[in-house]
Amino acid sequence: MTPRTFPEQPTFADDSERLVWAALRGGLRPQDVLLHGVRITDPTHGEIEIDLLVLMPDVGAAVIEVKGGHVTYVGGQWHQGDADGTHDIDPVRQARHGVYALREFLQTGPAWSRGPVRAAWLIALPYTPVSGALGPQARRDLILDREDVASTEKGGIAGRVYDRLVHADLPIAVPAEGWVEAALDRLLGHEDVAAEIAGRAAARLRHADDLTAQQAALLTVVRNNPRIEVTGAAGTGKTWLAMEQAKRWTEVGERVCFVAYGRGVVAMAARAFSDMHERSRPAFVGTFHQLGYEWGVRASDDESAHFWERDAPEQMLVAAARLELGERFTAFVVDEAQDFADSWWPALFAAAASDDFRLAVFRDDEQSVFHDRRGRPELPMVPLVLDENLRNSQQIVDTFRPLIHAEVVSRGGDGYPVEFVDCDAADVVSRADDVVEALVQHRGWLPEQVALLTTKHRHPVQIERSIDKTEYWHDLWFTDDVFYATVAGFKGLERSAVVLAVDGFHDGVDPASVLYSGMSRARDLLVVVGPAAVLRDALGDKIVRRLQRGAQQANEPS
Repeated sequence: MTPRTFPEQPTFADDSERLVWAALRGGLRPQDVLLHGVRITDPTHGEIEIDLLVLMPDVGAAVIEVKGGHVTYVGGQWHQGDADGTHDIDPVRQARHGVYALREFLQTGPAWSRGPVRAAWLIALPYTPVSGALGPQARRDLILDREDVASTEKGGIAGRVYDRLVHADLPIAVPAEGWVEAALDRLLGHEDVAAEIAGRAAARLRHADDLTAQQAALLTVVRNNPRIEVTGAAGTGKTWLAMEQAKRWTEVGERVCFVAYGRGVVAMAARAFSDMHERSRPAFVGTFHQLGYEWGVRASDDESAHFWERDAPEQMLVAAARLELGERFTAFVVDEAQDFADSWWPALFAAAASDDFRLAVFRDDEQSVFHDRRGRPELPMVPLVLDENLRNSQQIVDTFRPLIHAEVVSRGGDGYPVEFVDCDAADVVSRADDVVEALVQHRGWLPEQVALLTTKHRHPVQIERSIDKTEYWHDLWFTDDVFYATVAGFKGLERSAVVLAVDGFHDGVDPASVLYSGMSRARDLLVVVGPAAVLRDALGDKIVRRLQRGAQQANEPS
């Protein structure tokens, strides 16, 4: 095994450096490190370039000054003769300054905690034979001459470097273990994984936001149509467009009711509208259930789960009839319409100020939770289709693409390989927790970039935090912590990294639709955790093989 070298393929100033580099590389140990052309700006000695630097974990650092041509020391002066003639040099001064600059640079680093650096210098003269000392400053043991460089005995010049550091009269002990890696971080710069991930995710988000904002031009095209229906797959910017349409109608004097199925989307919309001027805020922002609460319609504890599909709409029709004209709406914007019950539309429109109300419906039928809901009212609407995915990375789109019927063009850019953790059904949540811990503790992701989504049961952390539902959704944006939710509750929302825990499916839902909804919540990184057999039943063998290949790619060393 050969030592680590930086760079791997150096660009040498001349063949003298190449000869010494090759001789060292052939004799150094695997744990040693060889660097070429290390430049340091020293506050005392100015610009310093170390020709060759050897780091030996057990004995210290050696600065090697290389001089080609024929080198002599005559009359107290060093001379170097080459094809251009003879000129004065001072290799000892250069080597010493290299040692001083190296020590100063490492020891003054803010992250350096290993004390003084044990370092010594040598001079390499690969074309010059030397029989003894070259002056009072350059003893013979400090010089690597032509025969030394060519020799392979006792490790060649690498052995000479080791002996120099071991026997040097240096009052400095070898630094604590790990000093070589710390020195390399300081000299070469180290990969700041967290900063790289944060920067990459932020750049993709800016790109996605810019593309999504460009979608506003579509609303301008259909601005003269009072009723529009916008369909599109996940990541096409439907929710953003829904909010933009509500804003535009509000600003021209309409009294707008913005309603969505999920609390998460409503919480996001309410937050966005709260930052706008009052003239841009819709009159109502909430779920259909919250609209019922406004009108005094609430389920009692002993009423069935079907209350909101059967009884509540009837009660809301009665309540809407009592609304004053100033409480009614002239425009409705409905997001996540695919999950709206058929019985909700008459109750919603009963609050209209007149029959010619404006209506914008946004839907993705492939994310429908309920198979018995059409997700659209019995009204003529101008169709508008979104076919460009703007929010998810290419890798994530390619993973869920086989689950949707619509043709989608991916414009979200490059992300990270999709990962898959195969595990027993009983271990899904605990393994998902392990993945989250690894992402945050070891892989550089910030907690606020990560969401853990379950496909059936609420995660214990979600149960604990969602006692106060308002505070729970507030935490999605205003805490620096991992967010826990179910796929159904997180529809319409996104985070940079999503860990999808496949812990089963509720009766009456399409597993493929749930998985598609969950996968598409991730912008940059998706990790699917669950039994391969369950995923194969829901998605088919082809997609599972793709997940497995992605996981293998993610684990390959770069």
